[in-house]
Amino acid sequence: EIATAIPTIKMKKGISNINILVLGDEGVGKSSLISTYVSRHFSERIPKLLTRVHLPPDPLLSDCTATIVDTHDGDNALQNALSLSSDKSGESSVTTPASNESPLSSSTPSSSSFDDNQSAESFLASTVFRNVDAMVLVYDLSREETFNRLEDYWLPLIERCYRGNIPVIIAGNKMESLEQQQQPTAARSRQQIISLLQRFKFVRQCIKCSAKNLLHVDDVFNKAKVAVMYPIKPLYDLVGGRLTPACSRAFTRIFRMFDLDRDGLLSDDELMAFQNKIWGATLIGRDVIEWKKALAHHDMIIHRREEASVESDPRSEDVMVNDKITLTGFLTIIDIFISQNRLEVPWTVLWTLGYDDELNLHIPESMLPPECDDLDAINFDPSAWRLNASEVHFLSSIFYQFQSDGGAMLSSEDLNSIFSVFPIPLPPWSVRRKQLLKGCFSIPRIDEDVTPPTSLVAGVTFDPEIEEHNVTSADPSPSLPSISPSGVTISSSPLPSIDVSKSSELDFTMHAIKPLTYLSWMNHWHMFCTLSPSRCRAELFSLGHVEDIRTRSKDLHAAPTVSPSTIPDGGTKTIFIRALVLGSNDQTKRFIINNLHGIHHDYAVSSSSQPETSCSVVKVMLPNNMNKSMQNETETVVHLILTEVPSSYYLASSASEKKLLRKKFSALLEKQNAIGDRVHDVAMLVFDTGDEQSWGYAKDIESNLLTGNMPRIFVGTRENQHDSSSPSVCEYQNHCKSMDLEEPIGVSLDETMVDSPLLHHLVRCTQDASFRSIPHGERKKRLAAIKRKCLWFGSVVSVSLVVVFVFKETKKVERGSWRHFFHILLPFN
Repeated sequence: EIATAIPTIKMKKGISNINILVLGDEGVGKSSLISTYVSRHFSERIPKLLTRVHLPPDPLLSDCTATIVDTHDGDNALQNALSLSSDKSGESSVTTPASNESPLSSSTPSSSSFDDNQSAESFLASTVFRNVDAMVLVYDLSREETFNRLEDYWLPLIERCYRGNIPVIIAGNKMESLEQQQQPTAARSRQQIISLLQRFKFVRQCIKCSAKNLLHVDDVFNKAKVAVMYPIKPLYDLVGGRLTPACSRAFTRIFRMFDLDRDGLLSDDELMAFQNKIWGATLIGRDVIEWKKALAHHDMIIHRREEASVESDPRSEDVMVNDKITLTGFLTIIDIFISQNRLEVPWTVLWTLGYDDELNLHIPESMLPPECDDLDAINFDPSAWRLNASEVHFLSSIFYQFQSDGGAMLSSEDLNSIFSVFPIPLPPWSVRRKQLLKGCFSIPRIDEDVTPPTSLVAGVTFDPEIEEHNVTSADPSPSLPSISPSGVTISSSPLPSIDVSKSSELDFTMHAIKPLTYLSWMNHWHMFCTLSPSRCRAELFSLGHVEDIRTRSKDLHAAPTVSPSTIPDGGTKTIFIRALVLGSNDQTKRFIINNLHGIHHDYAVSSSSQPETSCSVVKVMLPNNMNKSMQNETETVVHLILTEVPSSYYLASSASEKKLLRKKFSALLEKQNAIGDRVHDVAMLVFDTGDEQSWGYAKDIESNLLTGNMPRIFVGTRENQHDSSSPSVCEYQNHCKSMDLEEPIGVSLDETMVDSPLLHHLVRCTQDASFRSIPHGERKKRLAAIKRKCLWFGSVVSVSLVVVFVFKETKKVERGSWRHFFHILLPFN
């Protein structure tokens, strides 16, 4: 089921008690409101000032308790605090709190905006204003002057003292008095409330209630508690009137998680799967229809507004296409809940799907085994360093969902759209790579100084380079209709709480990745998984991939499969070559790597002391069977993933560090399981045929870092193709002969390897079983065959002896008793 395929991580806010402060003019009914809420009975005689009221844990709010604090002349206390602060600081306003203070955290000394000066201490000395988490501001519906004082006096005072960091619920008490009012007065009151909400963004809701008739009293205090437990600031920009960028990114990813057919739309079945996952309830067809009606109504409002406005921005994406909900429509639904103060709904979605209170996504440990990224782990598994079928399918689907030019390439804008769920919308192999892969054995190599050719040369798909420019992204959040608390049916809202018709643009400087073909897109992901399986799967999880989501979902039959006919060169044979390149001359290694990638530019040698990995896709003609020399050749796609190990990485290591390095190489190059998986296929030892020191370095690397079970090839370089003189030619040939290895392949540094013999040499090394890349490999194979035969012969002899023994004992039974037979077999049991 899809409900079990997506991991659930419940995140709870660290709030155990909520302090609610009740303020207002004298005689508006503050104490009566508190008394009625607690006792469920209205009394004409109550004290002028109630003591603190402690409420029991609320199971609907994570068993959080609440404390309601009544006040008398609370405005005088606030004014005195402001006066003291002005006298101490010599300014006319209160000092702004530090940016790292959390005004809604009850664990801090105070939720107010005062700093730790004497005026703040005197202000906090009053227990009434200590640890305020939310406020209920009361006015009298029968006295218009009390409402006017909200906008002219109370709310500006609260704003100055608390800097808008405390949510405020406005309660209009004595609602029974409105029965005698005329309709124009009620309409005027409605417009005043709208104006008040637009001016003071920290006011979460205005509720009309009656303490005498017990009408909406619970709503007042419940909304105050909900405002603390489900804060609006991480989700909504109150000033800009739009979803915050972090909120948009989170729900964009959630949209992708449930868009199982990767068409960029949510069907009815996908909406029902979303509903079932979050709330464990089935969304009936009538509810889906009501949702779509609300979105259609919203679309009509926006369309009319754009027609009436001459200077309106270009129209955004439709909320529905082909009776399915788009990403814009999905974000619109979230915006509806927020605009109607139903914040528990988006927070429930976020917490259920692994987001914390700061909208940071937490990766489930079940998806990332602790040892999957550790080369020294006991349970090290090289198969984790490969993309599995589900991940390849997801990446293929993403490519075709976002490509905008008919299937050929992912443009820079397409890539920005794909990675828009990240704070920096860039691939992990771009400028994010150094921080993302910190602590890994290798990082991606990106040559930023030179722009390589953009066309194919010798069948090579080149690495993308990056260029810096300004990118502007907009995230409009239009005005929306309302949705009921159930989240299913549509109802009318008594008051529009937030104006979300404004849109703003977020300008930032970033790097734009150059276009990628399908093969190059997949090639980079294969490389990234080779660098760090855990970080690769974390990136995929952040993009919206959930392991086995398709195979476990039985209700959705529209999930497509990526067939070879829909993929460029999908029917072509594909092989992978992952090699470690070692040698004393870094410039020579870089030349060989660049030529294998089809890059014929003089790139500068990297100054990094850490191994760097590069990748490319090459198309070559290879025989169908590498063991046969005479047969037809077919086109083969070769994914090259080459890791260059700088000479300083080995030379600068101490003896103990070299031992650790040997363990890493053992994990990277040795077979670690019964299938014979390796992280890297071969070690490429590069040396200069005319330099004895270079050859000595290669032998030193082989003896100190490579064991007898690690595949390796030797690559001898020379200055030009006519240079045949080499003082050590016999030495390295004799060395390979004594180790029963293939002879070193020669490479000239003055020729362009269009159809590189070295590439074919690498292909044979990884695909031809007869290729001699492991020292004394043939002898080891013969010994292994002899061992298997001995084990087989021994098992046959053992079985024969057992059969003979049983046969003899059976004969004895025929001549004796069954009791004797069981006595004989007893030791075997």
